[in-house]
Amino acid sequence: MSRHRQPPMKTASAIIAGIAKFLRPLLPAVLRIPASQLFWLKRMAGAGVMLFAIANLFSPARHDEFDLKAGDVASRDIYAPFSFPVLKHPDSLRAEQDQAASRVLAIAYLDPEVRRAVSADLDRFLIDLAGLRQSDDYLAEKERAVNGRLPALSSGSVSFLVSTPNLRPFQAGLRELFAQALGAGVVAAGDHDLASLGADLMLRDGEQIRRLPVSGFIASESLPLVLRVRSQTLFPGSAAAARASEEIGAALIVPNVFLKLEDFRAAQAQARLAVPAAVGQVVKGELIVGIYQRVDPAAARSLYSLKARLEEISLASRRGGLRYFLTLLSKLLALGFFLAIIGFYLHQFRPDIFRSDRAMLLIAAVIMTTMLCSWLVISQRQLSPYLIPAALAPMITALMFDITLGTIMAVTASLLLGVVTGLNFPLTVVALVGGSVASFAVKGLRSRLQFMVTSFLAVAVVNILAIAAVEYLRLSSFQQIRQAVTWGPAGAALSVVLVVVLLPLFEVVFRVTTDYTLLELADLDQPLLKRLSIEATGTFQHSLLVGNLAEAAAKSIGANSLQSRIMGYYHDIGKLTKPEYFIENQMVSANKHDSLQPKMSFLVLVSHVRDGLTLAREHRLPMVLIDAIAQHHGTTLSKFFYGKAQKASGGVSDSDYRYPGPRPQTKETGLLMLADVVEATVRSMRDPNPVRIRRVVKASIADKANELELDESTLTLHDLNLAGEAFLPILLSVFHQRIEYPAREPAAAAAQPDPPRTT
Repeated sequence: MSRHRQPPMKTASAIIAGIAKFLRPLLPAVLRIPASQLFWLKRMAGAGVMLFAIANLFSPARHDEFDLKAGDVASRDIYAPFSFPVLKHPDSLRAEQDQAASRVLAIAYLDPEVRRAVSADLDRFLIDLAGLRQSDDYLAEKERAVNGRLPALSSGSVSFLVSTPNLRPFQAGLRELFAQALGAGVVAAGDHDLASLGADLMLRDGEQIRRLPVSGFIASESLPLVLRVRSQTLFPGSAAAARASEEIGAALIVPNVFLKLEDFRAAQAQARLAVPAAVGQVVKGELIVGIYQRVDPAAARSLYSLKARLEEISLASRRGGLRYFLTLLSKLLALGFFLAIIGFYLHQFRPDIFRSDRAMLLIAAVIMTTMLCSWLVISQRQLSPYLIPAALAPMITALMFDITLGTIMAVTASLLLGVVTGLNFPLTVVALVGGSVASFAVKGLRSRLQFMVTSFLAVAVVNILAIAAVEYLRLSSFQQIRQAVTWGPAGAALSVVLVVVLLPLFEVVFRVTTDYTLLELADLDQPLLKRLSIEATGTFQHSLLVGNLAEAAAKSIGANSLQSRIMGYYHDIGKLTKPEYFIENQMVSANKHDSLQPKMSFLVLVSHVRDGLTLAREHRLPMVLIDAIAQHHGTTLSKFFYGKAQKASGGVSDSDYRYPGPRPQTKETGLLMLADVVEATVRSMRDPNPVRIRRVVKASIADKANELELDESTLTLHDLNLAGEAFLPILLSVFHQRIEYPAREPAAAAAQPDPPRTT
């Protein structure tokens, strides 16, 4: 598919260029950069930014070739590239560290003063309570006095304490409750903190240190619950006594055992660190496992340690220093060599793309999108690198430009992926093969559904074959090959889905139109074409024929035939504004231009370009069709009205009777101009025959070439000759001579059947 190129427009780059042009005279002479140097400076800066972003985007290499478990069979000899310690497996190391941490005992401190102070508070309360009970105050006054001493007591508990005749059993039980709680030890800690201490702890009581079970202590968080249970046990026959006992204990008992959890945690951490992480050493050059040998547990630990060390080195190389600089420089050189492939191709063979800032930004965006998607796959350790959407960049490039550039993109993208994935040769091969086939798979597809199905099947089959081939060459087992090939269709599906999602976005952002969008516009039920067929029937027929002529000419010279046809369909939609002023729509003999001045007639005629642009923008037609409307007349002189004006007044400037342009900027718009003028000229012939039609076609093409209207379209003389030959079969089939039937006698005509109609 050919690229749909766009003429220069007021894009962001054009605005920036205008600002730079304005500021250039204001800058000192030493700071003024010539336009040619500025162009190359922009290209080099863009490439540098891309290379630096790609080089720093990817995480350290995965080193999957060392990811072998005990029982696997090695596909090659694996030697130690350097000396490294053999690390314990993370699960084993963690178990040893947990065991070492569990041997650390927390040290708790018992404060005997707290117990004496709590006991003194209890005695003081009971003495005050006895004095209140013996006083002559009213009951309400006694209850208020008790509440004043312990505000946390409920009204039921206060009433029980004041009005119960004999409190001696209650006082004995209350003292026992306090003795049980303080004797066990109330720890100033939460339940979780106490449980995290392990089974035992060391209790320091003055000069004495005892090892006691943690389960014998009471956490301050659980103290209310413990007091409730023990109170109910001490006073099984009186709920009021149990309630009062619980509330008094909760109000007076405070922790008497204290912990330094920070010291305990630090000691545990130190114990964990003291556990050695390595169990041995592998010397540089030592054979870890031989080819076709089964990996034993010792070799599996060595391979795990080697992979961990390599990833540590890769990660350290990204953090700065000389190693980082050398690694980054190496990546930039490798990536630069491979990125230069597509740059050199564009400079030598597609200068139209290389000179366009917008096209180069599009290519850069496609590459960076592919790299970003690849990074997202690589960053997930559970995913295979074969899931990388390697066909994404080739397919988008082939759809937006052409198949050749798509293939070049496949080569470039696969080599770039090979570098950023740690020189992964199998992935590079699969990406190259799959991407190349993907760029060819989009050729000739005429619907999005057809594209999705055909592209997926083609890329999936090729991915499966390529993955199977490279895995077999790596001496992988049958089971490993079977697991690997399942990622081939997944990678193909991911590529196709991303293309379907991203393609419309790229079309909008970069104003590039693909064939799939054009196919949707080819539907004759589109609003503008429907209006044209009803309101300007002659223009509609003219547009269809111009589209067919342009399509045939584009096929003959290798241009985009679909684009040329759709251009023909829409190039004259501006005539919908005043259809009756155009000869092909005039169904009566009177011509509206007979009553107008030549200048006015020309203004009405030329207005269909401006009106067409307005309608195209209102209906959000793609830029390629807007350009076709603006350029299909170029700066052509309206010879009829110009000559008429000269005859009327003389001294008329031909610039007043020229279309505003611009001239055709692409081959497709140049062919549209030729198809338009050829169709109109041949249609106006009185007695068309093959010889006259051929002569008119060649003369019309020569006139446009001599008037320099095609100079900016890159059409060559050979292209013009091929286009003229492509026009002839269609024109001859439409404007052929009719057979003139002889007149018949009335009687004979009534008796004979009608002759066959010819077209």
